[in-house]
Amino acid sequence: MTFKDGLAGSGWDGHLLLLYDSEPERRAGLAAWVRRGLDLDEKVICTEAPGVAAEDSVRMVLDEHDVDVAAATADGRLAMLPLAEFYPPAGQVPVVERALAEGFTRVRMTAEASAALGLLTESDYARIERTMDELCRTRPVSAMCQYERSVTSAARLREIVAVHLVGIRESGFRTRSAEDGIAVSGEVDISNADTFAAAVDAAVQAAGSPIKDAATEDATTTIVRLDLGDVCFVDVAACRVLVTSTQWFRHGGGRVLVVAPQPAVERTLRMLDIDQLPGLEIINGDA
Repeated sequence: MTFKDGLAGSGWDGHLLLLYDSEPERRAGLAAWVRRGLDLDEKVICTEAPGVAAEDSVRMVLDEHDVDVAAATADGRLAMLPLAEFYPPAGQVPVVERALAEGFTRVRMTAEASAALGLLTESDYARIERTMDELCRTRPVSAMCQYERSVTSAARLREIVAVHLVGIRESGFRTRSAEDGIAVSGEVDISNADTFAAAVDAAVQAAGSPIKDAATEDATTTIVRLDLGDVCFVDVAACRVLVTSTQWFRHGGGRVLVVAPQPAVERTLRMLDIDQLPGLEIINGDA
């Protein structure tokens, strides 16, 4: 499956993390993101680092994926902003407000993290990520942050996954929101187990520790659901994540529900005794 396939219904709206292994993956993801906005008549705002070769520019990427850049730019739906305008000192709210004032009902923005970090410190960029997450939840805004996997440290991966928990987009792995947790699609194996671990860890961290009643000392059970209904394959590395990333949560009294795994996935989970772990259950989609 490729980015061009639209990631099987995972969508290209919201606050997304495009975590790419190769330049072709990044280009395909960027084109799908922009095309989605243009099809919806949204204001699409892009930026890139200065000095990028013409063949690697956003315009060239979109052209090679059959996006009509000239027409979209002429009618104001597509804008290419310099980094300083994309990340003004006052923050990105004015950028959004200006686009909405042009008459657009929605705005989408995208940039490469490496380009942004050429202008901003890591702490400033982390603050912008949090602000953008709030904008995507409260305003008619979608944002896609592009990170190259090979230069993203383990600690940084955990941070960026946490702020994009329901919008991870890799070539074979993606997440979306689900009741009391997250839904995962694609394949989970040794190649992306680190991303899966960061996502599961963020999901249980967001749920928090079970709360004890002061009078009775009884704990109110906290539940996290991991919907694997659209996962077609897991390996031992993925199963190990379910054990280690949920351990503290389960030992504290929380419950982890692995929801609606496909038959092949469920067989793997049960073969490795995942269902025997205290506080972890495999259930169908109706439970």
